[in-house]
Order: sequence, then C-alpha cells, then structure tokens
Amino acid sequence: ASNFSVIIIGETGSGKEVVAQAIHRASPRADRPFVPLDCGAIPETLLEAELFGHERGAFTGAIGQKQGKFELASSGTLLLDEVSNMSLNSQAKVLRALQEKIIYRVGGNAPIKTDTRVLAAGNQDLESATAAGRFREDLYYRLNEFTIRILPLRQRKEDILYLANRFLALTNQELHKKVGGFSESAIQALLNYPWPGNVRQLRSTIRRAVLLSNQAITESHLDILHEHAGAAPRPAAPTGVRPAAADHRSLKEIVAQSTETVE
Repeated sequence: ASNFSVIIIGETGSGKEVVAQAIHRASPRADRPFVPLDCGAIPETLLEAELFGHERGAFTGAIGQKQGKFELASSGTLLLDEVSNMSLNSQAKVLRALQEKIIYRVGGNAPIKTDTRVLAAGNQDLESATAAGRFREDLYYRLNEFTIRILPLRQRKEDILYLANRFLALTNQELHKKVGGFSESAIQALLNYPWPGNVRQLRSTIRRAVLLSNQAITESHLDILHEHAGAAPRPAAPTGVRPAAADHRSLKEIVAQSTETVE
C-alpha cells in the first residue's frame, strides 16, 4: 500500500502482470487506471509516441492527437513490461518523466503534468543489465525502490494444484461444462512436470484438458506427458514408400515422389 516504484523479475509466463495488478489494487491508486505496455513488442521508432503520445502531423500516419501511456495512467499505475528492451535513449526520456512529472507529446511543445506510478517488469535481472551497460544506472536506482522476484512454477509446486483447479473452474464456466477435478495420476503428472512456460503454459494445458474431458481430467487429457518424456519416435513409412526426408519441400513434391515410388 504505497506509491513506490517496483521492479518485478520473473521468467516468461510466471505471472508478472498478475503481480503488478495486485500491487495496483493494494495501493491508494486502486480506483485509477492500470495501464500495461509491452516495451518489447513496439518498434523503437514508435515507442516514444506510445509512452508520451503525439500531436497531429508529428510523423507519417499521425492523423490525429493521441494520448500516451504516461498520460492515460496519470493518477494510476503504468506497467512497463520487458523494460530492459528499451533503448538507452528511451530510458533517458522515461527517467526525465519520472523525475520532473512532466511529459511532452511527440511533435508538441506544451508540458503536460502527470502523476504516474511506474512498475517495471522483465525476465532479466536489471542489476546485471545495468552492470553490463544495457540499462541506465540512474533509471535502475529510480525504479528500484522495491524489487519482487517471482519464482518459476517448478520451484513453487504448492501453487500448481491451486492454479490448475482455478483454471479448471474458469474453463468449465466458459464452456458450460462440469468436468469434475483430476485423477490421481493426472495430479502426479502435473506436479512432476517442470513447466518451462510457467503459469501461462499450465493455463493452456488445463484449458485443453477441460475441452477434451467430460468427467474428470486424466493423464490422457494432458498434452505434457510426451513432452516430458521426449519427442515420440517418428512412425515408420509404409513398405515400398520412401519417407519424406525434407519437411520444407512442397506437399506436391512429396506426393509426387511417394506416388512414383509406389509405381
């Protein structure tokens, strides 16, 4: 329950945005906007306009005035996801906005006052990125009023069944089904799997299992078992037909070769 800037570090899919939303809800800004921005998904040439907005005609395609994320999140919370992907130039402008609480839209000269709390998230340790010169030291210390490190799902197995049951209930509601829990073997499979995609992968796995099941979810409904054990062996080609050796060839070429071989 503060206005501190917070750095949230965790592997992809571990729930960084969920943690950020929880921080926002616990803060004095809970009734104000929560605005996320994935810094890794926006080209550098457009990132400044996304952050600070732009005026009409500021660049090709700027057909009207647009508010940026700092302005939209004023009095609320701005989540800068994958913040280490920002260029050093963009980092300098974010630092200035945080220190002065004033932004300028791209193509504009009028100062705009903002009161934006910033949370920064990433799958890289920003301290290491700072030491390597990829992240501005002054911005790191400005953001690092508090740091939360999210353990990967494989290191917090006590969360797996709680989350699995939650995703089961939500998917039952979405699909209007009444899938009734997990078999003992399915539970063991869920607990033993390393979950490289973390919570995001678990959610997708449970959703598919609910789609396939009509009673309880068993091992056969989970698509993680063959991944954990390794890739399944490739089935042998029928007698008299050479296997298609190169997957990059066109279907027409593969069919033509197979037909020629049989003949």
